Amino acid sequence: MNTANCIIYDNEIIVNNISILKEFSDKKFVLEIASEAYEITGNNLVLKEVSNDNKTIKITGTLESIDKKNKQTKEKNKGFLKKLFA
Repeated sequence: MNTANCIIYDNEIIVNNISILKEFSDKKFVLEIASEAYEITGNNLVLKEVSNDNKTIKITGTLESIDKKNKQTKEKNKGFLKKLFA
């Protein structure tokens, strides 16, 4: 079973068992681990290292938060009245 495994140092975080790195910038990293989405936010974030198997990354910068994101439901497909009376 793959689970999120993060090691946090002063200005550095190492994340293991990544299946997909969806997006990254100097303010936000969005990645997927075992079909669960995670968002790492901060300032001056830099993708410093990627392992040979592309499953481990090292990010440096000022870390603000690590959030597990819920999967989006199909609320968008429901009509206005169904949302109102749900």
